[in-house]
Amino acid sequence: MQKPSISLIVSTYNQPDFLRLVLHGVANQTDTDFELLIADDGSTPETKSLIDEFKQKNSFAITHIWHDDNGFQKAQILNKAVLASKNDYVVFLDGDCVPRTHHVRDHRRLARKNRIVGCSRILLDETITKHAIGNQLQVHNWTPLKLLGFFISGHANRVAALLRVPMGPLRTITPKNWKKVRGCNFSIHKSDFIQIGGFDESFTGWGYEDSDLVARAINSECYVRRGDYLGTVFHLWHQEVNRNEAESNKSSLEETLNTGRKMARSSSIVG
Repeated sequence: MQKPSISLIVSTYNQPDFLRLVLHGVANQTDTDFELLIADDGSTPETKSLIDEFKQKNSFAITHIWHDDNGFQKAQILNKAVLASKNDYVVFLDGDCVPRTHHVRDHRRLARKNRIVGCSRILLDETITKHAIGNQLQVHNWTPLKLLGFFISGHANRVAALLRVPMGPLRTITPKNWKKVRGCNFSIHKSDFIQIGGFDESFTGWGYEDSDLVARAINSECYVRRGDYLGTVFHLWHQEVNRNEAESNKSSLEETLNTGRKMARSSSIVG
């Protein structure tokens, strides 16, 4: 089976310290055949300077997609990044999630047409996150043994996600469970993404735009393929963002779930 060409899309907003650790992980992938797009929801010039520095040190294609800061518009900037991408499979990664060295390889391996793939994350606490940032640690190289120490001391929420456990047919046992895909670490064929209008840009403020996308994909018979034990990322600790729009966004998700809606209500992808 021919493997797809990959566009890795990293979202960010005014977190250059986090983004630096994420980009270190991106730069050390075992599979280097991909383009990188950074979907920037209106960060200050400090983020651009970091990206420019990273461009000078790496040979693969890097595109910085930026728009003015008009509040939380993650759905819109991600859609813009997909439209700017050149490859046929898109991997989404939040700018506070550090990929391990096999991240791209794992997503490529899991890719299937008419499937949306959700991979795992490990939550790091405030102490270890600040230690990693302050010392520019190579988080992407952390081993299961090292993480076990963090887990025992209460700095990480789990270890098992780092174990490369073969799942075989179990990857398809929950095809309609939208909760198995998180926006911080998932992938989908670009044609399947575009078919449903991408992210719904009527979701402004934090919350549920990713779940809405997954639900609409399922409604369109693009089912969930589980990426457990592959493509795992380290999710850096940060204070909670403003969640004033969370209830409104949750209501929109529930409407999608109840009506079987397939298309985004508002999206630059569908005009």
